[in-house]
Amino acid sequence: MTAQFLTKPQAAELIGVSVRTLERWARAGIGPTPRKHGPRLVRYDRDEALGYLRTGERQESAS
Repeated sequence: MTAQFLTKPQAAELIGVSVRTLERWARAGIGPTPRKHGPRLVRYDRDEALGYLRTGERQESAS
């Protein structure tokens, strides 16, 4: 199974928050984990974002 990666705007829309909220969560270590795919390219795993949406819990990220 191949992971699908979302941009910040796509992940924010899927979860139902703003991009700024998603960025703030990333700095606080909560929400879906942002993954760097280059020096400035950040993506979110779609399955992880959906899992966060399903549980609604603010879990600490692994990074």
